[in-house]
Amino acid sequence: MRIALELSHRSRHLTLPVNVNHQISSLIYNIVSNSSSEYAKRLHEQGYRLDGRSFKLFTFSPLIPTGYRRWKMNDDGTMTTDARSVSLLISSGKSEFIEHLVIGLLHQPIVQIGRQRFRVETVKKLDPPVLSEDMQFVMLSPLVCSKKREGNKHLTYLMPGDEAFEGALLDNLLRKYEALHGTAFDASEAELHFKADEEYVARRQGKISKLITLKEGEPDETNVRGSFTPFRLRAPLPLMKVGYACGFGAHNAQGFGMVKVANRI
Repeated sequence: MRIALELSHRSRHLTLPVNVNHQISSLIYNIVSNSSSEYAKRLHEQGYRLDGRSFKLFTFSPLIPTGYRRWKMNDDGTMTTDARSVSLLISSGKSEFIEHLVIGLLHQPIVQIGRQRFRVETVKKLDPPVLSEDMQFVMLSPLVCSKKREGNKHLTYLMPGDEAFEGALLDNLLRKYEALHGTAFDASEAELHFKADEEYVARRQGKISKLITLKEGEPDETNVRGSFTPFRLRAPLPLMKVGYACGFGAHNAQGFGMVKVANRI
């Protein structure tokens, strides 16, 4: 399930940090807490557990300026737009999460991201697209895949075309499917093929990776690298639905892995 928020502001020009993902994620937990502080705490601290790993099973888009406006990137790590409002898409495979989110918004018509205050103008449930086992997607936020290499405590971030990329993406979907539904998907029937849009990659001269800083300026600041490109995906329909609802790849609850169907708003 996916909802769209329209957030208006009173500033002449809206300026926010480029690395605003953590603030948006914190806002979402705060809104959910307005409905159920117990659920919000459990989601944040534990999530939906599977084999010792935690899955939050939600994701969100970047803030999108309305009225066909764009963000202007500034030299000081901020971005500015003259749009009078921005939209935020939030998606989850868990109906209880969406219910708490909507109820929480009823109690909080004014929200804050960083130092900027917004009024929640509209909350709209979006009709789900028709999905199949062969889809064309556009990334709304970078897709993160990683793996641990033997003898190295740090993660290695994977890009489309890397030998382990498709396997890591499939494994992540299988785990999220089980965390979401409480039962394992038959891995023997699971094949996944990912193909980046060759024309887009050529236009970008192969530069399709993005580096995002989480918790910028804090002691636990983290840099996360993901790919950002339109792509074609072939996968079993149940896994396709999980990826569309909960996000593809890792770090979904920090605003990674959200997609839309190509040629569809």
